[in-house]
Amino acid sequence: MRYGYLTDIGKLRRQNEDSVFVSKEEPLFAVVADGMGGHNAGEVASKMAVDTISEVLLACRKKKKVDYEDKLRDAFVLANKRIYEYAEANSKLLGMGTTAVTAILYGGRVIVGNVGDSRAYILKDGKIRQISVDHSYVWQLVMRGEITEQQAKRHPRRNYITRAMGTDKNVCVDIFDEDCSGGIILLCSDGLTNLVENFEIRDIVYGAEDLQKAAEELTALANERGGSDNITAALLEG
Repeated sequence: MRYGYLTDIGKLRRQNEDSVFVSKEEPLFAVVADGMGGHNAGEVASKMAVDTISEVLLACRKKKKVDYEDKLRDAFVLANKRIYEYAEANSKLLGMGTTAVTAILYGGRVIVGNVGDSRAYILKDGKIRQISVDHSYVWQLVMRGEITEQQAKRHPRRNYITRAMGTDKNVCVDIFDEDCSGGIILLCSDGLTNLVENFEIRDIVYGAEDLQKAAEELTALANERGGSDNITAALLEG
């Protein structure tokens, strides 16, 4: 199986504000979003992001030649517009937003787009490496060398996002293009990475029977350690 995914409410949250979609045909792609906001706003925002990005990418299958980098950026911009305008029209949803991370595999390469702190990793040659860059207060501190990644996980402002989908009229999307031949791509929400170390993710993915089992085992470990947030993992094989 070239893909596997799972989203789980965790142990402490009353609802799952994460959303996920994985395509089953070429080009293989996945979208993960982690919503935020009161009432049901986070759930609404994350679903809108996943639905819109997937809609744009699925429509590309009808075209012979596609610039996936441009299409991915367009998809994020459209999703941001829809979420922002929907929140403006519904007072109970004002302030809602979501992270979003997407990976498209084609021709031995992966195109990744992200806004927020949901992550994209590549596992290749027995190693794991983060592709995306967190848009968060603590990640800025890490990049400046003021705290370590371990300290970031316990920092009181670890949930403070500096960039999100739907919170502003315009959005800036980070796009990455890398070789992924022979590799595995993982997209996940911070409900996983806050509780499971990178080396543990690597060992589980490489040791699992298949990618679906890997997603299940990653989620189970995060829940064993408290399941303090919603947990989502999506894996694609390059």
